[in-house]
Amino acid sequence: MNTDIPEEKWAEIKAALSAGLKIEAITLYRECTGTGLAEAKEAVDKLEKEVRAAVRSTAISEEKWTEIQAALFAGRKLWAIKLYRECSGTGLAEAKDAVEKLENELRDASPEKFTAPAEGKGCLGAAALFCAIAGAAFWVVRFPG
Repeated sequence: MNTDIPEEKWAEIKAALSAGLKIEAITLYRECTGTGLAEAKEAVDKLEKEVRAAVRSTAISEEKWTEIQAALFAGRKLWAIKLYRECSGTGLAEAKDAVEKLENELRDASPEKFTAPAEGKGCLGAAALFCAIAGAAFWVVRFPG
């Protein structure tokens, strides 16, 4: 079993991980080392954590911060979360928390820049939809045909 992987192969494995192609990364690792599936998966999992940590430690560019803030000012929180995830390499929950914290800070500092009101939890819309469906069902049952 050869665990000395050439640098160009490491680069291929890391590129596969960065592209979300974990199975391909494991396959490349196995080809280079001759390890079994379980060992290769464990090694690639460890490498994936290192790659994510390296991406997270990279600061988000000023241009991207401006784009994230503009999305928040326009009421496009989901887009802001997507941008944050792409730039930081964080998971959905982590990115959501960070963007919501940023939104709260921006609303405190510059409320006049927001062109859309703060998003609610969506309960009113869900309640209205439920009432409409229940009403339609009642109407169909009560007055068939």
